[in-house]
Amino acid sequence: MRWLRRHQTGVLLAALVVVTWGALFVAYDYRSPVSQFLRGVGTVQLEGWSAYDLDTLCVRLEATQASPRTTVESVVQVARKAFPDGEIREILFVSLHDTCSGGEPRLAWVVAMTRAAPDAEAQPEGEPQERAVVLVDAATGEEIAGHGW
Repeated sequence: MRWLRRHQTGVLLAALVVVTWGALFVAYDYRSPVSQFLRGVGTVQLEGWSAYDLDTLCVRLEATQASPRTTVESVVQVARKAFPDGEIREILFVSLHDTCSGGEPRLAWVVAMTRAAPDAEAQPEGEPQERAVVLVDAATGEEIAGHGW
């Protein structure tokens, strides 16, 4: 017990370092459920895409109350032009933030797509579908970016 009293400051510091390291791991490691939750706070959910998936593409989607200048029909045409063999799963109107280069957020349409499988070769059960996302400027109707197969 006498040894423990003399070294309790060192033990306390070591414990503090371990706890701090563990907390940083939980908060910042992409595999951590806490990190996934923190990345997703305030974002819009897109079918087939997690907050981490979009973050790797430098994309953050947030809800907006503004009105778009373009129509859904024009957005569908842009998405089909970008990925002609894709099937549209979801279309959202959002505030788009570029997390890599920063800058001001902009209003955009986001189109989530999956690759349409031909009838002859149906996709095996349990195998992930190929997916794509198309970002379209809500003011001009032009494609901002397309990511996918």
